[in-house]
Amino acid sequence: MKVLRTIVAVLALGVATASAAETKWYEGAGVARAEPGEGATGPGRQAALAAALAEAVQNAAVELLAAEEAAAGKPPSDPAALRDRAAKALGADPSVYVSRFQIREDRGVRPRLLLADPEAKAEYQMVLVAQVDVARVRQRVGGREPAPSPKETAPDPAEPRDPETAASAAESAAPTAYRVEVEGIGAYSEFVAIRDALATKLGATRALPVEVSRGKAVFAVEAPLPANGVPAALAKALGSSVPIELAGAVTPERVPLRVRAQKPPLALPSGLTR
Repeated sequence: MKVLRTIVAVLALGVATASAAETKWYEGAGVARAEPGEGATGPGRQAALAAALAEAVQNAAVELLAAEEAAAGKPPSDPAALRDRAAKALGADPSVYVSRFQIREDRGVRPRLLLADPEAKAEYQMVLVAQVDVARVRQRVGGREPAPSPKETAPDPAEPRDPETAASAAESAAPTAYRVEVEGIGAYSEFVAIRDALATKLGATRALPVEVSRGKAVFAVEAPLPANGVPAALAKALGSSVPIELAGAVTPERVPLRVRAQKPPLALPSGLTR
């Protein structure tokens, strides 16, 4: 009920808040446990909506924290560490920092794919864009505003932005659009790591999951880095935690990748230990 009341307040006050506050648009994807056959009014949808709003606000916080590190000349932190820091600082209900939102994809109830909970038989998936009160988020988590992108002067709900990075010299180049297809995803944590790496390490102004199926995710990406530079850059950003490799020929419009299966530890003969 608390989440529902917050969402109602967002819808009622969004226009006035947006006009008075320093706001930006951010994307968010939410997934929550649901029951098979559950409808749009069930708890799964409300939980997925709350999770998507929370992720959008966390994306704003991660952008601010990453900009603070860059301004201080510090090496960039691991995206997962920045997200954990942001989540702790934002509290239990990050949707209070949202002035309004638009649902882009209400994917509904699907068999469990992204949830790590083995007891869940189904999950509810949703993708949205949210207008976040960046000034309030900054007061909560610290950080600083990143340098504005030369290609835009104001957020537009038709072209929302994911967090940007100033990590490479390619930043000044005009962004190109392509799809990054990743197969072999075995856990939600791998999905999150890949998405965060695209957004915060490759300088993508957009990294939206547009297709998710068992073991596979397709991201619509806009970034100054050309498609042929993605495999090496993403592999470096993810490291050994999510080892990736090419799954086909790269074209200017498509980057096919797969998560490389990691070999299990060698079994030792009985009686021996490492």
